[in-house]
Amino acid sequence: MKSVLASVAFALSLAVVGSASAQTAPLTGSGGSIQSPLFKAWIADYQKAGGEPIAYTGQNSAFGVSQIESKAADFGVTAMPLSDADLKAKGLSQFPFVISGTVLVTNVPGLESGKLKLDAPAVAAIFLGKITKWNDPMLKALNPGLDLPDWPITVAHRTDPASMSLLLTSYLSSVSSEWKAGPGAGETVTWPVGLGGKGNAGISEIMSGTMGTISYVEYAYALDHKLDLVALKNHDGAFVTPSPAAFSSFASGAPWTASKGFGVQTLDRPGKATWPLVLVSYGLLRDDAAPDRAKRVRDFFTWGYTSGDADITALGYAPVPASVKTAVQARWK
Repeated sequence: MKSVLASVAFALSLAVVGSASAQTAPLTGSGGSIQSPLFKAWIADYQKAGGEPIAYTGQNSAFGVSQIESKAADFGVTAMPLSDADLKAKGLSQFPFVISGTVLVTNVPGLESGKLKLDAPAVAAIFLGKITKWNDPMLKALNPGLDLPDWPITVAHRTDPASMSLLLTSYLSSVSSEWKAGPGAGETVTWPVGLGGKGNAGISEIMSGTMGTISYVEYAYALDHKLDLVALKNHDGAFVTPSPAAFSSFASGAPWTASKGFGVQTLDRPGKATWPLVLVSYGLLRDDAAPDRAKRVRDFFTWGYTSGDADITALGYAPVPASVKTAVQARWK
């Protein structure tokens, strides 16, 4: 009898230990690679402030959604907001935490960063392969006084699924009926012309080895790798160079709505100083997450809201408006 009781007691102790271990296991997050530099900085500073260690794995937005949906992570990250219907079907809640942008970058001899100006029709013509030289009359008309070289244009594009590809191809579909009917919009499409690379690193490798290249990357990556930026004509007809201020201009006028999971349309929004290709990064939480682990995730993002703006600014991102932070935290309560 004593041996039976001892066995039962031992089994119960293992169950208690197992349950405690599950609760105290390190938090994990999964999502896009464009947010990785921010999480690296935030997690380091969070630990310095007495917070717990957190592991973040960055691949792409689809990965972040699948990992949180399958309960393989404590939080997911996506740069494309889920709809109300998707959130309900997947049992998730969503909140924005940082703002950036997809930017056009070039490697063209003699062109200084930010000096080249393009509008939507010119971008569509370049990516369709209809404009093939940098001194094309259409580009010269947009850039009077700028010495455009007689160099061939090489388009570099992503081969892996990417939110930035979806944003750019959605933009091209909105301004070009030919693009809309052809490649269309998607995280991966069949590009009409150009060379393909995997991830921002693959694009950077193509650009560094091919003069006359144009491509698209996330702004903080372009900043960190000193890639030459392109000014784009925005909704209000102004040529804007990408910057955190241009992303914040979008954020201050965006129709943030809690009932829609704070999802907002970011393409070519009004505002004379607004960048037309804005990316908003969202965190995803499971509605049925263990209360303790969900609280620990919220504690981390609450710290990010209150103490993480310095890292956001230093890395070239823009913070979400204070009113949105307040609305998110009110929902959490």
